Amino acid sequence: MASWHFGLLLALVIINDLFPANQGLDIPPMIIKQVKKLRMRCLNQTGASVEIMDQSIRDKVLPRDPEIKCFLHCMFDMFGLIDSQNVMHLESLLEVLPEEIHQTIIGLVGACGTKKGKDGCETAYETVKCYIDVNGKFIFDEIIVLLG
Repeated sequence: MASWHFGLLLALVIINDLFPANQGLDIPPMIIKQVKKLRMRCLNQTGASVEIMDQSIRDKVLPRDPEIKCFLHCMFDMFGLIDSQNVMHLESLLEVLPEEIHQTIIGLVGACGTKKGKDGCETAYETVKCYIDVNGKFIFDEIIVLLG
């Protein structure tokens, strides 16, 4: 169970790689090191462009790039936030995020569920896009801030 929670924390840190943060939690160096390894694994597996990711950080937009879509799927898959049937499980984050944002997470899950795409990559992308469309302010201003 502890490794599952560790995985969810790592997944949250991964999201931080897509969008900048102004403040947040101090992430232990060991976790950052592991995240970087897993990020590199997904970058290598998907061929996602670091330049496109960096641009998305500057612009605060989710790029439509196919490799970025698969990068998202790869990361969510590694941390158990998407299952083998390509169903998203954002509600799993309730176990590791502060209670004061649980209702917002529940709202995102209720509003978006899992947006089905033609494959896992498209499904991960469309679902994340829905989260941003429904409550982009929360995604950009709260989740990313929590991650530091």
